[in-house]
Amino acid sequence: MSERRAVSRRRLLGLAAAGAVSLGACGTERPPRSFRWQMIPTYSLQAPSPERVDYIRARLAEYRRATGWEPLPEVSSNDINAAMAKLLLQASQGRAPEVGQVDSYVFPRFARYAKGLTDPLRRAGLRLDDWFPQFREVMTAGTGEPRAVQFNTDVRVLYYRRDLVPKPPASWDEVISVGRRTAARGKYFLFCGSRSEDSVNTALWPQYWSQGGEILNADGSAGFASGAGRQAMIDSLGFLRRLITEGITPQRISTLRGDDDVNPDVIAGNVAMFLGGSWQGADLQNLVKGADFAREWGAAPVPSRSGDNHRCVAGGWTWASFAEDPEVVRQSMKLVLDAYTGDEGMAKWCTLGGYLPTRESVYDHPDYHGDAFTPVFREHLRRYARVRPLRREYQQVSGAMQIALSSVTSLSKEPEEAVDAALAQIV
Repeated sequence: MSERRAVSRRRLLGLAAAGAVSLGACGTERPPRSFRWQMIPTYSLQAPSPERVDYIRARLAEYRRATGWEPLPEVSSNDINAAMAKLLLQASQGRAPEVGQVDSYVFPRFARYAKGLTDPLRRAGLRLDDWFPQFREVMTAGTGEPRAVQFNTDVRVLYYRRDLVPKPPASWDEVISVGRRTAARGKYFLFCGSRSEDSVNTALWPQYWSQGGEILNADGSAGFASGAGRQAMIDSLGFLRRLITEGITPQRISTLRGDDDVNPDVIAGNVAMFLGGSWQGADLQNLVKGADFAREWGAAPVPSRSGDNHRCVAGGWTWASFAEDPEVVRQSMKLVLDAYTGDEGMAKWCTLGGYLPTRESVYDHPDYHGDAFTPVFREHLRRYARVRPLRREYQQVSGAMQIALSSVTSLSKEPEEAVDAALAQIV
């Protein structure tokens, strides 16, 4: 799940961790019965939210008292891609922190180095089948046993303003019809459409998946290189381009890199509908003063070509252990299982951060408090949400399609030309 609150993850991470700082005892002798615990900045003791910092401090103190072990917190880079690349290199060389935070969609690349977690999960009383099925796939990564625990997630939805759009559009044709009417009143349909992972996650993959397309074939090749997959990708880009050429969506969305970049227009009252993430409902409620965002706005599935078979992307973060000593595996995982993954821990952390729990039962826990949209998001996890392909080839394909999408939204390329250019980049 991409980490976001009132500003985008990139900006938030930049504020939280410019020049990433280690909180551990780098360069000094490590105390006995200790382990390194690596987090991204917004999940660490340097998080910009005092409530999150207080929570982490309290759980650390509780863990130390209960076990006598000493976690040595470390903060990774504010550049998530760079942080994951460095952690993967460390894991391959046997130098990774004993427990680390791994972005869910890249975890399969780490799975061979991560330790099995069947015993720690059993000790914590956690059942794998309590996780939504798509996250079980991430956690096991084809190894036959859990090697990571996914502790939060998000989904993408269509937000619509109830007074302007009484019934949310389900199909492409309905989007065009409703969008023309609202655009005539100066109220537009927005989404991020530049060269970014957010853009393909929110605007492109759901359209392509809803037509039955697969991003990767079984052999790791692009699923849109030919045949029905190719046409589905061309048509998906064509739909997004049509929104711009018909004036339903302003062309400047080609400069929006993150989902949160639409928030200023929403607050200004310029938007009738937008594609965005589950975290944005709570963020916008905090940003719109003197208004009830959930009363004025609704959330619905991302429209599809046919009006059914809706799809959306689910993201999120995992914890994995890279320790060699089985006792260190147990102790390092006990910390994160208790604080972030168990019933109370997941309920409290997801409430603090505005995340969605990855375990079905946690939605009914008394310590979990979602927002007015949470029932919709939970239903999306059950029915529509997919994770990105769990293969190393995905990153190259995604990068090529990010360029293709931005070239289409900037009107510099036609959809077919953009797909051909993307395929030419993919080895």
